[in-house]
Amino acid sequence: MRKTDIHEDFNPYTKKKFEAIHTYDPYESEIKELNQAFHHSYNHLIHDTHETLGKQDTPVIIMFGDRVMLFHDDKKEEAEVIPDLYHRVKAISHVSFGVYITLANNGYGEVKDENREDLGHKKTLIEKALAILDDEPIPANYMGVQRKTLQNALAIIDDVLSSGRVEEARVRAFGKENVPLYLENAALGSILELDVLHARVMKWKDQIGPSNWKEIYVVICAGHQGRYREATQQYFQRLLHERESLGADREDRVIYAEHIHDVDAALDLLARHIIDQRASIELFNDPHRLQQDLMSDGAAAYLNKLLPE
Repeated sequence: MRKTDIHEDFNPYTKKKFEAIHTYDPYESEIKELNQAFHHSYNHLIHDTHETLGKQDTPVIIMFGDRVMLFHDDKKEEAEVIPDLYHRVKAISHVSFGVYITLANNGYGEVKDENREDLGHKKTLIEKALAILDDEPIPANYMGVQRKTLQNALAIIDDVLSSGRVEEARVRAFGKENVPLYLENAALGSILELDVLHARVMKWKDQIGPSNWKEIYVVICAGHQGRYREATQQYFQRLLHERESLGADREDRVIYAEHIHDVDAALDLLARHIIDQRASIELFNDPHRLQQDLMSDGAAAYLNKLLPE
């Protein structure tokens, strides 16, 4: 027979009392203990797997922004992979895009006082940048792109400040003209980053030897949602002969970690990935099945009935 217990409590939103009836199931505690036992075993396995990572036969590369780290043979090596020139090139695109953001924030029509001041400040910065652009160590075949990007931004600022208005046609033309320039700048940025990263990783590959290289894992950490075809993820997927993918569905040795900012958390995620993938192979004969929601097939089948297309 089930027992009930009636007690008074407060609704946190209305601060009014209400009665709650708690029903005690004789099996509830046993089921709860079973679930706790599972989590205890799983967490213990995560800990043990975590402890093997970065050892002699399980090297791990972790990326945090402009830093790349190798954990191998109980040692850590670290290097920066984004050169100063990368940031300079990116800044030129940012200042131009920042002009567009200011104009979009203003809206079409009369320029607002605060945006007039902001555009005036950007104008000063752009003029200074143009004056010293030739002194920057930017590859000659990209120099025209940098100059044109800044000149276009300066031209629209001058138009807006002189007329006192933000015109829709002018803003749209500015955007269309600058998109290919942004993409060329981005291409240069990827070249600068990948060249440095590749040189470092190849040095580590020779260092750890071919047998250990076959067992390497890579965790790419970012403070934002995973972006399809992110440059360093593309690099490691190509290097380790993995398919390009977004999300966990096709991850094998290259793992993308969202909102992870420290080494222990990255290794913990990797340990979970390894455990789930091994279990997925043994249980489902599919290394990626547990990288999908286990309820996904059932949910899809039921949604066909609940919400038919």
